[in-house]
Amino acid sequence: MHNSVFKLITIKEVKLQYPFLLDHEGFDYFEEWNDDDFFLLANQDVNYEGDFYLDLYEEKQKKWLSNILNLPLKEIDAIRIEGILVNGNIFTNGTIINAEGDYGPYVFISGNVTCQSLLLGGSYVEINGNVKAKEVVMTSYNHGNFKCSGVIDSPVFIVEDHYTTFAERKNDLFYYNDRANDFDSKNDCEYDDDSDEDIISIELRKHLNNPLIETFEELKRELEKGELVLKQSNPAAKTFAYWEYRVESNYRDLKLVPPEFKTKELCDLALNTTFHALPFVNKEFITQELCERLVDKDGFAIQKIPDEFITKELCLKAAKSGTLISLIPKEFYSEELILTTFKNGKHEPNINDVPSEFITENLLEEYIKIGKGLWLDKVCKENGIDKSSILKSVIDSGIGNLDPVFGNHFSKEVVDYAASVYNNEGNISEWNNYVRKYKVKFERLDLNNYLV
Repeated sequence: MHNSVFKLITIKEVKLQYPFLLDHEGFDYFEEWNDDDFFLLANQDVNYEGDFYLDLYEEKQKKWLSNILNLPLKEIDAIRIEGILVNGNIFTNGTIINAEGDYGPYVFISGNVTCQSLLLGGSYVEINGNVKAKEVVMTSYNHGNFKCSGVIDSPVFIVEDHYTTFAERKNDLFYYNDRANDFDSKNDCEYDDDSDEDIISIELRKHLNNPLIETFEELKRELEKGELVLKQSNPAAKTFAYWEYRVESNYRDLKLVPPEFKTKELCDLALNTTFHALPFVNKEFITQELCERLVDKDGFAIQKIPDEFITKELCLKAAKSGTLISLIPKEFYSEELILTTFKNGKHEPNINDVPSEFITENLLEEYIKIGKGLWLDKVCKENGIDKSSILKSVIDSGIGNLDPVFGNHFSKEVVDYAASVYNNEGNISEWNNYVRKYKVKFERLDLNNYLV
């Protein structure tokens, strides 16, 4: 059984039984560990069938951990495991996975590691022996640290913005290390302006089983799933059901689906999850009707719509559904579109995104009425418009507009002008309601003469 070689040991016991760890940089690196928290300990060689997970903090690994320790899930939930200590070698036919890039447990292995692949992210990992991987050793992102005192022996070895040190390496197919810059230039990535991503080398892609993998992030997703990724491993053929599950779990995987499985049904499955899948959908499946449906559901979809489907009407639909004016092509701007976007937006609209030719007194008045106005001072100065006259016009347009004026542009000048218009017999009830609502602001500016 998997749990036979592992046990829980408190950090206090680790310090007493393995005092040499106290001098290791990654051990309690932030000095936040509690002595009553735990390590996962194997005081002998570990022989494991399947993928071995280092991300012990993650909810999705709790079931795996409960099987390792033969403990109920509720007990796993009640404890904190800060590290893994293997006082021996690790042998597994699966991938050793630390998928989380931002953090992870401290890991110390006194012997050698043999695995299908090794993926490291945010953990601090020390291996005293050698690493022998059937396929890939990959370390990614600069929050983690990997120290190997022996040889990294794997067909593919990738260090992507990660603190990785090792004594020697043996990599027959591909080596990339952007920290050391000691790799062949033909293995370097190439920046793609259209996708705003670094595309991995052809030298690597020619060895990958899936030719649609173009980025390190996509390769990491395969390794996270424990997949065989190299042609030389001759991975088993995938089915439509496999890709359906992948796409349902992560819409980005639609990009990696082979053409024979990339059906309209599968594309619709991804689009039902999010419009962000649209760039990965086959062009023949994208229609005006589809674009309208996506924009009706979420106005932010306008940013992913292909140029040939964007019309004035579609932009107005996006504005009504809620989006940002900056996401709409400028050639479709109008005062109606801008104000509709501002009124229906889920976020504070940024009037700085509006070109100066559309900044009119009427637009600014309507901007204030809908309860906005964060950048009013700046916009008025830049466009030579008198802010005071704009606010007075809004006040003149009806007592109901005092709420956004008092809420966002309260001043003595504004109050005195509003009082001259509405502090009278015909409006006294509503006026007094506003005075009570903004009493704190009146008191702050010593306008106590208006208080009721």
